[in-house]
Amino acid sequence: MKLTFLMMCVFVFSLSARVRAQDQMVTLKVEGAPFTKVISELKRQTQLDFFYSFNEVDVNQTISLNVKNVKIDEVLKRLLGSKFTWEYIDRMVIIKPASLDSPEKKSLRVKGFVYDMQRIPIPGVTVKVAGVSLGTATDARGWFAMDLPVTSGMLEFSFVGFKKKTVAFNAQSDTLRVVMEEDVQALDEAVVVAYGTTTRREMTGAISTVKGEDLEGIPSPNIATLLQGRVAGMDITNISGAPGGGGAAITIRGYNSLDIELERRFSNPLWVVDGVPLNSFTSPITGTNLLSDINPDMIESIEVLKDASSAAIYGSRAANGVIIVTTKKGRQNQKSSLSVNVSQSWSVLPELPTIMVGCYERDFRLKALRNELIAYLDMENLRYKYPETWEENYLHPGGTMDALMHPVPSTSNGLFFQDSLNDFYNNATNFFPMYYHKGKVTNANIQSYGGSEKIAYSLGLGYYDESGILKGSGFNRIDLNSSMNIMPVDKLTVDLRLNASLANRKQGYGSFSSSFQSSPMIGVVPGDPYYLS
Repeated sequence: MKLTFLMMCVFVFSLSARVRAQDQMVTLKVEGAPFTKVISELKRQTQLDFFYSFNEVDVNQTISLNVKNVKIDEVLKRLLGSKFTWEYIDRMVIIKPASLDSPEKKSLRVKGFVYDMQRIPIPGVTVKVAGVSLGTATDARGWFAMDLPVTSGMLEFSFVGFKKKTVAFNAQSDTLRVVMEEDVQALDEAVVVAYGTTTRREMTGAISTVKGEDLEGIPSPNIATLLQGRVAGMDITNISGAPGGGGAAITIRGYNSLDIELERRFSNPLWVVDGVPLNSFTSPITGTNLLSDINPDMIESIEVLKDASSAAIYGSRAANGVIIVTTKKGRQNQKSSLSVNVSQSWSVLPELPTIMVGCYERDFRLKALRNELIAYLDMENLRYKYPETWEENYLHPGGTMDALMHPVPSTSNGLFFQDSLNDFYNNATNFFPMYYHKGKVTNANIQSYGGSEKIAYSLGLGYYDESGILKGSGFNRIDLNSSMNIMPVDKLTVDLRLNASLANRKQGYGSFSSSFQSSPMIGVVPGDPYYLS
């Protein structure tokens, strides 16, 4: 009988030791108690350690709770709500913010074939999803397949020489079979090349075209700037941001162009404007970009010749490619038209640097030096203490309070802080508004076109004026572009063109670095400025 009793006791105590932490019972009655006090009471009753972040849990909140003989899980639910979750690890309770349940991601695999009108597969067709930055291309069989994060939408198909096509898809879509139609008009579009004009259907070289209507309305005096981001593989870097530009480094084939490692500006292509090559890209006298003399609103098209076909006429000058600029002209039997375009824009500096005058600089340096102090042992009180005066720092050179951070007794650098007490040292002259102001661009154009069966004409007058954000800097241009095409008899054409431009560039009174080199301690003397002749 005694043996049986002992075995029962051991069995009961064994069950008691294996009770889970989350199954412990708690009795709690608090009214307006701090959060930390409630956690301490839970720790006392359960012998559990609670871990949480003060940045995540509002420890200043007050808790009112009245429970009796309930599980610790139920208490934590009432205490923390749904914004937090907890995890039991041995005798520890880890409290952390509850992660938002992300909705189940829906996906769909779209696949299909792309053919032409003769049911011949088309390889290399670009397939994109409208509204989603995903795409692919067809293989040699005209096959494509994509895994999409959406279950419905529109697919856009595009290929050179074919009209763009849009096809809808959804979760019920089977294998798509898309038939693309040839774009005859695009294939027969005239393209200017080195030796004349041709059509895209017959063209074999690598040529990119930018239409004049894509450049209209953009307030820029520089054609090179307007081409940025419009030709695949072409890298354009402005050498100067001054009004009128200071030239640009252009590489048609990107970083694979010749001489790119030697110097970027040596990789500039040959520019040809209405059949006339520009032998110099930047003016050797003023440094102005010569392309700024051309009115961008008078451009009809720009062709970029990238391969060996560009050397058909221009030879070695076209080693880095050719950019052909064609200006607008009148056409036969064109009704007379007159267009006027006026625009104005402004440019400002988003933010100017903060000026630090003498007294603020002194406070800044003192704060930095105090952070460098080293405590010394005060023998009278037998405790460590930070020096609070210059004398104390001098007698106990454990640290330093001088500007040069020398760990030696020194008072010479105190003169530096005394300078900040002088009126001259505490001037707060902000030179930036004296160097900069709001820039403004005014662009106006008048264009007229017309023609009959025997004659065609065009006339364009443009005015461009830009004042830079650096005072005194600016660029203005007045240009005249006219052409007349006369056909007195069959098979005889007389083409007359006159392009004139008057440009003026102002360099400004200072430089960008001058505003940073001028000390704010120097005051400004009122009066009219005197300029040296």
